[in-house]
Amino acid sequence: MSSTSHPRPAGTDCDLGAIDDLACGAKGIQRRAEVTQEHLPQLREFQEKFNAARGEYAAARHTAQADLDVAGEVLDRVREQIRCRITPEQRHCLREAVDEVFEEIDECSDDGGCCAGECDCAFDDGVGDDDTVAALSARIARYTAEVAKDTACFVSLDAELTELPARAAKIRTDAAQLLADAADPVVGKDVVRLYARLLVLRRRVQDAWRGFATVTAYVRCLCKVLLCVLKGWQAIAVLEGARAELVCKEESRKAACVRKRNQVVEEVMAVYAHLCPPCPPGHGEGAEEEPCEESDPV
Repeated sequence: MSSTSHPRPAGTDCDLGAIDDLACGAKGIQRRAEVTQEHLPQLREFQEKFNAARGEYAAARHTAQADLDVAGEVLDRVREQIRCRITPEQRHCLREAVDEVFEEIDECSDDGGCCAGECDCAFDDGVGDDDTVAALSARIARYTAEVAKDTACFVSLDAELTELPARAAKIRTDAAQLLADAADPVVGKDVVRLYARLLVLRRRVQDAWRGFATVTAYVRCLCKVLLCVLKGWQAIAVLEGARAELVCKEESRKAACVRKRNQVVEEVMAVYAHLCPPCPPGHGEGAEEEPCEESDPV
């Protein structure tokens, strides 16, 4: 970032603006370090979670798979009990209804697949001479919102370590309840509803993995999200530092202007002395006095 010109103190030719530039540069470095330190604990926490994710998610999938296998066997038994009690037309209509409802659910929810999306985590931390405090503030706000989404994505992925087994266990419990209801003399009469519950549970078994076909797919998504969070905070720290430096320089310029406005005569005399310096002592002694020439014509 280029240095800023400063007015000279009254009565001198000494430009001390570099001191203000140095101080403002230090403020920028300090602000960048503050932002980094503020978010480093979370990044360390996410790093530790990622390092343990492969083993823990593999264990969660193993537990879930056992419950889903049992649920599948129970649902097969339910189907054998009720399939002859419902017409082919009813079964066909129920399948279409289930497909339509789950399509609508997929469109209105973000529960499936990698929540990192297709973004390439491109955070521009470059600062040009034309960048202003307002421009940097807008970019920081935009990046902060993007990192917040990525952070929420990582948290939701980490929650899968406990939610996946719980989800599978719930499916197994619901399948057992459906088997009991199918044999109940009262509840078992509503065979259309029973078959609808059967189809819904089969779909829940199918969608239990939240779009991750393998452990590797889950870990790859988790890695991508973590890198996005890291790159985002790195860029934000740089931009926060640049903004702090610009704010400092603007404040220095305003302070210099206030000093000039409060000491107008002194400033005028300083400029006058610079533009029209006095003749050297002894000039013209013993001879016809001649006009002195400017020692520093500018």
